[in-house]
Amino acid sequence: MIIAKTLDGVGIYGSLLHFTIAGAFFGSAVLIFIYLWRKGRLDMDEGPAERMLHDDPEEEENGK
Repeated sequence: MIIAKTLDGVGIYGSLLHFTIAGAFFGSAVLIFIYLWRKGRLDMDEGPAERMLHDDPEEEENGK
């Protein structure tokens, strides 16, 4: 009977399970974000994306 109570999505056990799992996912995402932020590894700069969007000058000279 305990399994039936745990799988009940409307009852108290289902709500507790739902919020526990959601909190675990959110908490782990926050911890990973803080870790990457302190290490300077978020890589949110636009420089590499802008370089990829522009044509290569060597390709223009070769006629490609």
